[in-house]
Amino acid sequence: MSSPFTRESGAAQLREFFAKYPLANFKTGEVIYRPDDEVYFVYYLEEGYVSQQVVSENGEDFIINVYRPGSYLPISLILQGITNDCTYETLTKVKARKAPVKEVLHFMEKNPDVLKELLVRLASGLNAMASKAEALVFGTASRKIAATLYFNAQRFGKKTDQGIVIDFPLTHKRIAAMTGITRETASIEMAKLKKQGVLTYKGKQVTIFDMGVLYDTCFCQLPKTS
Repeated sequence: MSSPFTRESGAAQLREFFAKYPLANFKTGEVIYRPDDEVYFVYYLEEGYVSQQVVSENGEDFIINVYRPGSYLPISLILQGITNDCTYETLTKVKARKAPVKEVLHFMEKNPDVLKELLVRLASGLNAMASKAEALVFGTASRKIAATLYFNAQRFGKKTDQGIVIDFPLTHKRIAAMTGITRETASIEMAKLKKQGVLTYKGKQVTIFDMGVLYDTCFCQLPKTS
């Protein structure tokens, strides 16, 4: 079933709107917002990736979401009018346009196509998150890793002659932070998948050879990707 809304018009309007605002450059590992920071600006990502994460009671990071180019943050908090309790940290070098919250909200109110684009974006993210959450809550370590890799490959994967390359640095520590397991367990499960020929990794880059195996392992309710 096709969506009654499309994103193209709204996405183009967003690019044009944010283009008139100053460009902010961030190095890898820089924090854009900390918990309880007042949110005065919206950042539109032109290049790079940003994580949204919280810290557990035992001091472990848990990554809730990763934003890619074309995203703007933290728009969901602004629309809800709630206090930020997350850290927004760059995973790579980032170039982002920085616009005042009031001006962004005024623009969105005057442009229904932008609101439609946001609605489709949020619905897509919610559906994917629901599928991933099932595996994270009820699954074994193997299922959690498979769900996390499948989810990220669908969102950030780039097809190459070698396989699907996840287009941001994905260390075992970061995979652990996405799944809620220890780094040691993440390394063990990644080694199993590598031995099975499902994927390979070198440094911070993960390449997926067989999305079907990941799908069958995590039972994600998402469209299969060949």
